[in-house]
Amino acid sequence: MMNQNPKAIFISTKKFEEQTKQNKHKILDLREFSKYEEGHIANSVFIDSSIFSWKNIEGYNEIPPKEIVEQTLQQAGINEHDYIYLIDDVFNLNCSLAAWTLHYYGISSISLIDGALQKWIYEGKKLTKETPEINPGNIKIKNSNKEIFITRDEIMLNIYNENYVFVDNRSEFSRTMDSQGGSIPGSKFYWWMDLFEEHPDFFVLKKEEEILYDLEQLDITKNKTVVLYCENAAQSALVYLVLKSIGYKHVRVYLAGYNEWRLCGGFV
Repeated sequence: MMNQNPKAIFISTKKFEEQTKQNKHKILDLREFSKYEEGHIANSVFIDSSIFSWKNIEGYNEIPPKEIVEQTLQQAGINEHDYIYLIDDVFNLNCSLAAWTLHYYGISSISLIDGALQKWIYEGKKLTKETPEINPGNIKIKNSNKEIFITRDEIMLNIYNENYVFVDNRSEFSRTMDSQGGSIPGSKFYWWMDLFEEHPDFFVLKKEEEILYDLEQLDITKNKTVVLYCENAAQSALVYLVLKSIGYKHVRVYLAGYNEWRLCGGFV
């Protein structure tokens, strides 16, 4: 896959229209199939987002097997040099977990629409019910980027490492209503929804300087390894993509999240 400018992870609807006229690409729609059937962007292919919400035997999130991800992409018609656009509604949460997983497997030529499909619809842009013909793709997964993933054991080894900052992306309500409570020791609290500014019909990301200011006020700085976690990984995957898009180089996601930590972490 071609290398991507990190600044292009989130693109406007206008940029999406321009780029899809210029490059070899595939558009993957990760909404529920019933929503896809009601109307989708022309030439987009439905893909089951649950592929990227893989659970281990204990019920915690883990990285989907390479073979499953590769087969899913091939069945969706993805070829080796295609640029991938991921489509979702509301907050891009399905897209974010999918994009993080693809980043893990070395596929970085990916963009998401800022404002998601809601903004596309709000602007009066067309949808279709026609399903494109799909020819099997030839993409192969060759690498894994383990630097964007972290396990519970690695967290415990670095829990007091001043070069690490642990960031809880859950809402205050989620934390206080948690029957067992707690958090990873020393965590900063940055709710994933604080990334957005709200419009009447959609949400878009705040300006880069606003996000940076908020993060720096919490001492979540670019010179540290930032470890993100939430309940089910999707929210932290979204924060991961935003941090990468604004220049954070060392960002890792605790995929099993607080669901695992509260039972197995040993201390809170």
